[in-house]
This record gives sequence, structure tokens and C-alpha cells, in this order.
Amino acid sequence: MKVISIGDLVTDFYYKNGKLVGVNGGMTSHNIIANIAKFGLETAVYGVCGADKAGNIAIKSLKDLGVNGENIKILDSLRTRCFHVSYFDKNNKLEFTSKKRCPFCNTKKWYEESQIDPCDILQKISEEDVLVFDNLNAKNQIIIDGCENRKMLDLGQYFELDHYENEEIVKKIQYKFDLINLNERVEKYLKDRFLVESLEELYQILKPKMMIVTRGKNGSDFIFDHNIVHKELTNPSQEVDPTGAGDAFFAMFICEYIKNNYIIDPNFIDLTFEKATKLTKKVVKKFGARGHIQSLYKIKKLAGVCTCDDFEISVRKPMKRCNININNLEIRVIHAVHSNAYEKLSKINFQEVSDSIFVGTGGSFAGAKFGARVINNLYGSNTLAFYPRDVYYRNNSKVDLIFLFTYSGTTNDLFAATHSIDNRNKYIITKGEVQKVVMKTGIAKNNVISYRTSANKGKERGFLSFEGALAPASLFLRLYFEKQGKNDVDNFIQDSINYWKNYFHQYFKNNKKQLKEFLKPGNSFNIFTGDFTETASCDLESKIIESGIYQCLIHEKKNFSHGRFIHYEHLSQKNNIYFKQKTTSPYEEVLLEYLKEGNTFMIESRYDGILCEYDLLIATQYFIYFVANFLDIDISKPTYSEDAMKIYFYKGKL
Repeated sequence: MKVISIGDLVTDFYYKNGKLVGVNGGMTSHNIIANIAKFGLETAVYGVCGADKAGNIAIKSLKDLGVNGENIKILDSLRTRCFHVSYFDKNNKLEFTSKKRCPFCNTKKWYEESQIDPCDILQKISEEDVLVFDNLNAKNQIIIDGCENRKMLDLGQYFELDHYENEEIVKKIQYKFDLINLNERVEKYLKDRFLVESLEELYQILKPKMMIVTRGKNGSDFIFDHNIVHKELTNPSQEVDPTGAGDAFFAMFICEYIKNNYIIDPNFIDLTFEKATKLTKKVVKKFGARGHIQSLYKIKKLAGVCTCDDFEISVRKPMKRCNININNLEIRVIHAVHSNAYEKLSKINFQEVSDSIFVGTGGSFAGAKFGARVINNLYGSNTLAFYPRDVYYRNNSKVDLIFLFTYSGTTNDLFAATHSIDNRNKYIITKGEVQKVVMKTGIAKNNVISYRTSANKGKERGFLSFEGALAPASLFLRLYFEKQGKNDVDNFIQDSINYWKNYFHQYFKNNKKQLKEFLKPGNSFNIFTGDFTETASCDLESKIIESGIYQCLIHEKKNFSHGRFIHYEHLSQKNNIYFKQKTTSPYEEVLLEYLKEGNTFMIESRYDGILCEYDLLIATQYFIYFVANFLDIDISKPTYSEDAMKIYFYKGKL
């Protein structure tokens, strides 16, 4: 499944006080898709543009956000539509105008009839795709009428409806859209056209699953299944630029509607409205409809021509998500350690707990693994770290407590796997907002251990989790320190981070030739684990596989001796990543001697035991980060197919 916007591409030019500030892609439906792409859903645009600089910008602006542009047709005979938005400082307030004509040369690059090919688009979309439209022109209507896909309509203008009789308007819209988004101007126009007074009457004529009317600073109205919900907008932001706010607002509702399995109820509206209004407050503080997610592209004027006709683009290299996440890692972890989450964790009477299970999936499994290690070490109780499906197929009647590790706080697998277990015996370790987690899971507030703070609200974006792996583990590390009578956990964490950051920086700087061979595309790796290195090894394996850069296989060091060496000896290239604590065991000396024949990257801690386990988890974060930099890729943004999203978004029984 992918979310698709359909229509001709547009490039927006932005001016402030008569000076060109920059350019970006535009058009309502494509702005919606740009936002949805940032939410993590698979997106695409089916449209057309000209083979000119403006067309290049329109396409680039979408692809830079991860939107699939393979079905954008570039027509040599076409000049890409251009829109011009001008801002002026007047009495310390910005006023703006939007026109289809360039403010410098008065040239209009705009054509009225859409150039898309409806028949071609209908052949290419699959039945699971969700389609987004922002008008009801003749060609869009062919697509709307020609498929059974779920469709979303953002109707911000009504001038095209002047050409149709009321019956024709009804025929174009009725029963054909899941969500319809209107502004007050269009709402009034339609009420006048159909001679109705209430929003409910209008809803009964158009019959979407839900209709939204946005009212700016006065909030929004939602009507669905004979229910009308009005939501007030609290603490509206000071506007720099209101353009794009409605697009982002509707994008959030489309995204959450999909994630909620296409279910609409008052709870869905409450939660989504809160998310959508938070987003729009960011939108209006930035220039441009996509300014909150994408900076304007800077362009240079060419001699003898107006910038609306031709220009030279100057684009900064985009910051990798992986870099952003790793640069914020230390401060986020320290905030987590000193959050209210630790107070809740420290009050759990582990001394009286005989059996406990720690459950995580993806990047969160590392925190579950380390937490189980610490509690077993401190109390001698039976602790096990499992993936959700392992728990689902066990008899858990003798288990005292279950700890669910989930960065978002609402990972479906965890709750599907533990649905038969009393909520009073469950604790959630998360960065999610406590109230939202409580509402979605039904687990008591005191059992939600959230390390989110007022100073640490931001979340990592992308497939790889750094904070999501390390922060939960750090809570248990502090518990370990304090039970040992130590209070210098901050110093330990910071020292470990600085050590591995500097270690890998120097190593990757000084060993480029060896690394070029070791990290060659297509290589596979053997990861050796054991002796307080399991947390790091399972996290590294997860990160390597999730980023899609290499194949790897984990070997427990002693289990390797029971025949796994046979596979190893048949490998043409023996590339190894070896995790090691400070002390070398007698068996390990023999194993390391055997592995000398291969190409082994040693990651050795300065510590033994629990401290080694945590120290190497930090090492893992920086190792994969430096690998990504060496390969010059953003491993937090891997490529994946639309079929993969079917299993990614699966919610239901395991």
C-alpha cells in the first residue's frame, strides 16, 4: 500500500520584500503527500511537469523527502506550472499575496487543463493504494470514478464547481471519498448551492466517511456517522506564513486514519487533532507550505533572463537522519537517566520477583536484553528477554512481571503477544507520552515508565534506533550503579560515549585501505558474541539487517565450536566482528587464534561484566554510525518495497 497524490506538478517561488528567497515544490495534494512521507508511510506522485528547471525542482523536492517519483511524466512540450508567493513587512506584520504571474517580469506559466493521463494512471495503481486529490477536474474525475480505491479529497477552491449543476456535483462526490477536507469558504459555497443550513445536511448530501471543516484559529468541525465533533484550537501560534497549514493538518488525519485501520471514532479524532494542531503550529512559523519539513531551495539568477524562466540551483547536502540521531544521543540519554522514569523503575520491588520477562522488538530488544541482564545480576531472579511472538506461544501463568520495551509506547506486537496477561503485571518502558499510552493500551499510569521529559520531547526519525536502544538500558544501568552504592552513572555514560566516538573516529581515519576491503558492498559478516556481549551483538545485527547494507550471522563463541566452523571454513571471505570484554577466557584465546586466518574487527571493552555489556552497546551505536559515514549513506533511510509495508503495518493476532 502506498499513498498517492495525483495531478500536475507545481513549483512555488517565494519572495520577501521584493527579493526572491527561494523555491520549492507546491500544489495541495503534493504538499499533503510530502507531509505523509515524513510520517513514514510509503508515498508516490502520479503527475506531469515540463522538462525545465521548475520541473526539476518540483520533482527533486518530492524525491528529497522520500516520495516515489517514478510515475512523474516529463513532457518536453510543457512548461511547468509556477506559483509566486510574495511577503511584505508592514507594521511589524507580514502580509502576503499569491499569484500566477511573476512579480518581476509579469510572465504567467500556468495552464488550466490538466495534462495527466487518467487511463495510464488507472493501470498503474494497485487496489490497496490510497489516492489523494485536491480538485475535481475532468481528468481527476475519470480516475475517481474508475477505481474502487480509498480516496481523500482536499477541496480548497470552488470556482470549478460553478460549471456544474447541483446533481452533477453530487454525482462527482457522493460516496466516493473516505475523508473530505473543506475550508469555511467552500463550506459556505456548498451550503448556498444546496440550500442547506447545517453541516450535517451537507454531509448527508456528499456522504463521505468523514467530513472536516477547518476554521483557522476557531478550530475544526468533524462529522461522521451522524456524529459532530467540534475541536477548539488552544494557544494558536504567531503566524509567519499560514500557507501549507491546512495541507499538513489533513495529511496528519490521512496518515492516522490509515494507521488506525480506517476506523473513525471520537477517540481517534481527539488524538489526531492534537497531533495535527501541534504540526500546524510548526508549519505557520516557517516560510513556505513545506518549510517545516524542507528548507527552500536557493537559486541564483542567470544573466539576461528572469529567474522564473531559468536559474541555477544551489542545494546544500541534506543532513543525514543518522547524523542527527547520533549527535543528540548523549544529551537524550542523560535526560532519560534523570527522568521520572527512573523513579518509577526504582520503586519496583524486584527483590520479591521470582520470574520476569523482558519483551522488545526491533531496536527496543537491546533495552529488553540489558534490563534482563541487570535484574538477574542484582537479584538472582529468573529473567528472560524475548521477542513478542516468543511470549505469545508460552505458558506465562507463573510469570510475576512483564516489561514491554517500546519507543513509541504503543507497538502492536507487544500488546497482541501479552493480551492474556493481567495489565497489573505489565510495565511499559517508553518515550511515549504517558497519557496517550494509557489511553491506547489500558495499562495504568503508574505502570507506564516514560523517559520523555519537557526538555527531551524530540524523537528519533528513521528505521534505526539509537536512543530507543540506549536510553532504556541506561535506566537499568543507573539502577545497577545505585544498588552498588555508586552515584557516578553520568560520568560512566559520558566517558563511554566519548571513548567510542574518539576510538572509531581515529580508527576509520587511519585504516581506510583495510576498511574499504572489509566494508565492500556484498560482504557478509560473522558476529561473535558471549561473555557479557549479547546486548551489543543483537543490536548490531538488528541495525545491519534493518539498514540493508550487509548480511550477517551471529555465533555464540562456544557454540561455534560445535560444528558452526564448518560453514565458516567454506566461506571465500571470512569477515568477522568480534565483541569482547576486558578479560580473555582460556577458550577465547584458542578461538581468537583460530580466527586469525580471517579478517576480524575487534570491538573490545575496557570493562568486564555488566559494565562491559552496557559499554559495548554504546560502541555498537558509534560503530554503525561510522560505517554509514564511511559508506556515505543514511542508514536510517533505507529503501524498501510497498509489499514490505504490508507486514510493517500489520496489526492483529500474531
